[in-house]
Amino acid sequence: MINKMKTNKKTFRNVAIFSFIAVICGWIGVGVDKLLGEPSNLESLGALIFITTPLLCTILLRLFGGDGWKDLPLKLKFKQNTFWYLFAFAIYPVVIGVTLFFGNLMGWVDASKFSIVAYLPIFAAAFWPEFIKNIFEESVWRGYLTVKMEQLTKNDWLIYLVVALVWQIWHLPYYLILLDDAYLAKFFPYGEVLFVITGFFVIGVWTIMYTEIFFLSHSLWLVVLMHTMEDSLNPLISEGFVNIPSELADFPKLVNNSIDNIFMCWIVFEENS
Repeated sequence: MINKMKTNKKTFRNVAIFSFIAVICGWIGVGVDKLLGEPSNLESLGALIFITTPLLCTILLRLFGGDGWKDLPLKLKFKQNTFWYLFAFAIYPVVIGVTLFFGNLMGWVDASKFSIVAYLPIFAAAFWPEFIKNIFEESVWRGYLTVKMEQLTKNDWLIYLVVALVWQIWHLPYYLILLDDAYLAKFFPYGEVLFVITGFFVIGVWTIMYTEIFFLSHSLWLVVLMHTMEDSLNPLISEGFVNIPSELADFPKLVNNSIDNIFMCWIVFEENS
């Protein structure tokens, strides 16, 4: 009992340390850019600090903070999770495909320039850099913070809340400073403040879905794949394959999030049945 209390105290301390560093590291990166007289963008030293610091923090906590490596879920477990790997690969293409089909049918989306032959090489080129990036990102949010929160509490909603809150606050420097305004406007032409508010909702939904799939599979690779599929589909809009009038820019997000919510409820039911 005493050993368990000590372990919980250590885990709580390390979660607090990690969360604090995660929410300030991006702003430290922006400050470094200012000191160097460099613009803050995704190619700056500040962006590198923003991206790498949470992962470096988890490595240090595992090496020197007493967390260890035993709970890092690096096994593929493909045989046990074949269905969920297929789900992770297909969920975003299916959701976005349904959204664009109905949007095009109603005249809300112009997909006349889309060609699967032209798009596949761009998708493939985007996939592998995003896959590597998401190994780092998911090692942090699912492979560390979610794992440690599960050790502290069996209340799933508290896990969702903490992970979503820290994950979203970590994104703030990216949304407000590092992300190019012209690139953002292609996806969300309503300004940064509304984008941040929308982001809280989207990341809240994603956190529940990713957490439950992670709990079902006990494999980091599955959520890495799912996150990568989502990121790799961004060129549909950024490269001009699909055009959405600015007054209807929220249409894909609304439909995507509605479908995501349906899948999220189903996954939660599966995890708890």
